Amino acid sequence: MDYIWDALKDAENRRVHRLALADGIAALEDPNAESWIDDRFAYGEERTLTLGLSRARVLLVVTTELAEDLTRIISVRRAEKYEERWYYEAKP
Repeated sequence: MDYIWDALKDAENRRVHRLALADGIAALEDPNAESWIDDRFAYGEERTLTLGLSRARVLLVVTTELAEDLTRIISVRRAEKYEERWYYEAKP
């Protein structure tokens, strides 16, 4: 899988969440990651939310698939406490 992101969005994500969009790659590639479609708003594109582990912390990553092997990373942030529980409780 290849990943891309907007440089301005990356700078904004670093400022707001103190994480680079590239930090989300490990979470997306976590074999135990949990993903679901984000249908809360009409974004004009299908967005996916993923909870995954990156450097011993659970991250929430927002992406959209541009092609079968190309994903655009939109946002990366640390998971909220309840999201961390979802991540760990979903594991056997």
